[in-house]
Amino acid sequence: MQRVSRWLFIITACIALMLSGSVKTFAQNPVVHLSPKPSWLNSYQPYDKKPPLRNIQDGYFYSLAEHQIHVEKQADFRHYIREIVSNTGIQNGSQISVSFDPAFERLDFHEITIWRGNKPQNRLNLRDFKILADEQDFSKFIYQGSYSANFIISDIRKGDRIEYSYTVTGKNPIYENKFFKEIYFQGNLAYAHQYIAIVASPARKLNMKFFNDAPKPAIGQTGGLKSYVWEIFQSKPVIEDDTEPAWYNQYQHVQVSEYNSWGEVADWALKINEPAVNIKGSLADLISDLKHKYRNDKVGYFRAAVRTVQDEVRYMGIEIGEYSHRANRPEKVYDQRYGDCKDKSLLLVSMLRADGIDANMVLINSSINGHVDEFIPTPNAFDHAVVVATVNNKQIWVDATISNQGGDGTNIYFPNYGKGLILKPGNNSLSVVPVTKTGKFTCEEKYTIQDDTSKVRLDVKTVYTLDQADRQRDKLASNSMAETEKGYLDYYSKIYTKVDQKDSIQVIDDVHKNKLTTIESYWIHDFYKKDSVSNKSVADFYADYISQELPSVSNQTKTPVAVSYPDAIDYTIKVILPNGFDITNDQDSIKRDAYRFTSDFSAAGNTLSLHYQFAFLKDYVPANKLDEFRKDIKDLKDGKLSYSINHSNGAQPFAINIVMVVLALLVTGALVFLCIRIYRTETPGIVFTEGSTFVQIGGWLILILIGLALTPIFGLFTMFNGNYFSMSAWHLYGHGKENLIFKTLLVFEMSGNIILIGYSAFCLILLSNRRDILPKFIIGYFAYCTAFFIIDYLFAVSLNVDSGQALTAMIRAILIAAIWIPYFRVSTRVKETFIVPYPPENYSYEERQQ
Repeated sequence: MQRVSRWLFIITACIALMLSGSVKTFAQNPVVHLSPKPSWLNSYQPYDKKPPLRNIQDGYFYSLAEHQIHVEKQADFRHYIREIVSNTGIQNGSQISVSFDPAFERLDFHEITIWRGNKPQNRLNLRDFKILADEQDFSKFIYQGSYSANFIISDIRKGDRIEYSYTVTGKNPIYENKFFKEIYFQGNLAYAHQYIAIVASPARKLNMKFFNDAPKPAIGQTGGLKSYVWEIFQSKPVIEDDTEPAWYNQYQHVQVSEYNSWGEVADWALKINEPAVNIKGSLADLISDLKHKYRNDKVGYFRAAVRTVQDEVRYMGIEIGEYSHRANRPEKVYDQRYGDCKDKSLLLVSMLRADGIDANMVLINSSINGHVDEFIPTPNAFDHAVVVATVNNKQIWVDATISNQGGDGTNIYFPNYGKGLILKPGNNSLSVVPVTKTGKFTCEEKYTIQDDTSKVRLDVKTVYTLDQADRQRDKLASNSMAETEKGYLDYYSKIYTKVDQKDSIQVIDDVHKNKLTTIESYWIHDFYKKDSVSNKSVADFYADYISQELPSVSNQTKTPVAVSYPDAIDYTIKVILPNGFDITNDQDSIKRDAYRFTSDFSAAGNTLSLHYQFAFLKDYVPANKLDEFRKDIKDLKDGKLSYSINHSNGAQPFAINIVMVVLALLVTGALVFLCIRIYRTETPGIVFTEGSTFVQIGGWLILILIGLALTPIFGLFTMFNGNYFSMSAWHLYGHGKENLIFKTLLVFEMSGNIILIGYSAFCLILLSNRRDILPKFIIGYFAYCTAFFIIDYLFAVSLNVDSGQALTAMIRAILIAAIWIPYFRVSTRVKETFIVPYPPENYSYEERQQ
């Protein structure tokens, strides 16, 4: 008997196991069933009027759209009649597609009938259905397990009416039989007649919120159940615009929810996503290692846990059935090293709590951000999960799905998600997500041009900070360097037909400061283009990075326009030409509530600088500002973002500045005359002839001799390379205060250099002939050099140009004067080398005898 009982038990267990397996397979097998319409449906009067022809698009309309929901039976019934009015409608309206999740839903079709000339044709055949996996989000690493039942109807003609109805029964058990739904009274197509009904137990309290003047329901009783009925005629289609913000919804609709507060939603979500305690396995080992490594360093442990979840656990969601909202256990997620937003968030919360850090999961809506508070409480108000933690009394928000984030400790960027629901006991309201500092995109393109025929060197330096650095770091990690370099080269190839990469891209990633820099270098072979009208070589520049941020807004757009907030661009184009530029400095700006733009065009020396800044200040431009926005976009794209140079304002042929030449000759003539007159003037008591008492030049005076000999050579080199006699240099600053300062500087430097050359040559002659007046005049020479270079430096600072060279020259002149002026005043060698007349009372008896 015991042996028989044992075998009976084994057989029974096997049968039970087989049955349980078959039930599970049946529940998840995506099939379509055939059944009659439900008996619980409400009835209504038919309606035969068609919508105006001008409201019909895609070649067909719905003469009937019936939608009835039985909450207690978890049944969702749909009944449609499409009318084909054109050949376009045959193309667009001859397919039926119904989405369902076989894990908890059953799809029953009741009819597919083609009405042609008021004669029905039954087309419902279950073998004609094609069941295809939906998985539109699989490219985003999300597997949902839903399917579409597709029925392609053959032989459809203009004038046919396609009538079909079906019921989807079942509800995701994760919601625990609580009801919530959004019901729309408008669509992209015209509806002649809509009948919508919700049938529910009177015990259910259905909260409703109406949007865009949506109609209120007629409330009644049917078979002991409460019914909410809407009947709408001639519903106009809504025409959407691609530029609308994600939060903007202009459809008439009603939100229905059985949840009475955000607290109920939080309690429900917390119950199915409780942080793990008594963690086991490899996750426990990791936590132990981190706690040992960081000991009492909460900040270090926090950031290590964040980096582990962000970078070592990849994003992948298997959201079938109840796992659409229930997170997998943290131990499983860590072992499999993948999970979706809720999986990764719960893992991070559990890891942080294991070290005594207060942390909670937060539900947010990544599409509509702060507009989530426009919903009444409901689970489907959210589409994302993040984490909030308190580390050393500082609240930190973390998105566990963002990988490769830079920054140290608690310095971490968090997107501007607006508001979220923190999952902790007792929380009954949405929390405002603090706005963190956003990053910046800074790019400098430097073009070095020799002439209008040689190839041009282009150097590009781009700096990304904070969230911009995070995104760029993630892009670089996702692509090989070869792919990155090809993409960058392709970008410039669209602008220049012949461009080659000069060097490999350099990437400098300061993860601690969350600052990433890329450096590129190219050769451009066709930089200048011949203008067919003027026959001049022309080069065009365009702030394309800003242009790409500007949306296309048509004159028909009447809705708010979404923009790429909070991106900020700082873009500079520098052009270097040997002969400088003849341009007028220019500034421009556009300042609006939603965006701002500034530009600053200037030239200094041989460099033209085009500096642009652009930023959106909000995530949208309101509808009442679109005319202004369109005009600003046109002004930017048509002119404010572009700049051209040619031989009229850049690299122009050399033209002599006669005024400067005449002035140089006058200064030179006056200097020569003065030097000759001084040299020929003898000092009383000194015989201007070589005598036996002269001491030869030696010691430190040799250095003075060499310096004075080299100074005129370097001075002449400066004169010929300083463009002092070029008309292009004279007109470099165009007009205004800077123009006056620059021309004054040219005159000052030209005259000063001539005096410097002449003065040094004069002192060299005095030194060579050991004239008695040399010490006095060379002291004046060093004082002159110091004053000259100090004034030159002040000019450079006032013009806001690179003053590094002028600063170096000034410091050198001061140091030289500080050394040599005292030397010529007290040196015995100087007194012995040059005949210095002393007052008679200072002479000794022997000196007076000599």
